[in-house]
Amino acid sequence: MGNISPALVGKAGELLVAAELMRRGVEVAHPASDVGVDLLAYSLRPGEAVARSFIPIQVKAHSGMGYSFQKAWFKRSSGIMLVLVWHVQTTPEFYVFKDVDAVEKALGPVYTASKSWTPNGAYRITDPSQEALGRLRPYLNGWDVITRLILT
Repeated sequence: MGNISPALVGKAGELLVAAELMRRGVEVAHPASDVGVDLLAYSLRPGEAVARSFIPIQVKAHSGMGYSFQKAWFKRSSGIMLVLVWHVQTTPEFYVFKDVDAVEKALGPVYTASKSWTPNGAYRITDPSQEALGRLRPYLNGWDVITRLILT
């Protein structure tokens, strides 16, 4: 598959996340402006026209593997969740993080103690090691973090 622009990878990632949520019975809205929230997940109960609550979701998509985390994403919107999408152009993988604590567990103690994360609040890995992949594995297809809050 040919290379596509980063903007298309990002938008494809958002749409893939929306589709996965809808497959699980979660309604999805797309904010008109980009303020750090890519999707709003919600549920409508029978007879309701307006949802009682929303979960803001930040999506980060990659055509391959790799990740970049920023603490600021979680400060912009209360209760925001992060979905990392890998392999957008082939067989997507989804990693769902409910908060910055989950991200820090996935990074591990060495990286969260680094100058990049503390005090700068950002960390990027372009070629994750097997150890890093192992720390991410618990978040693979962790959709229940979202569906449990929305559908109950």
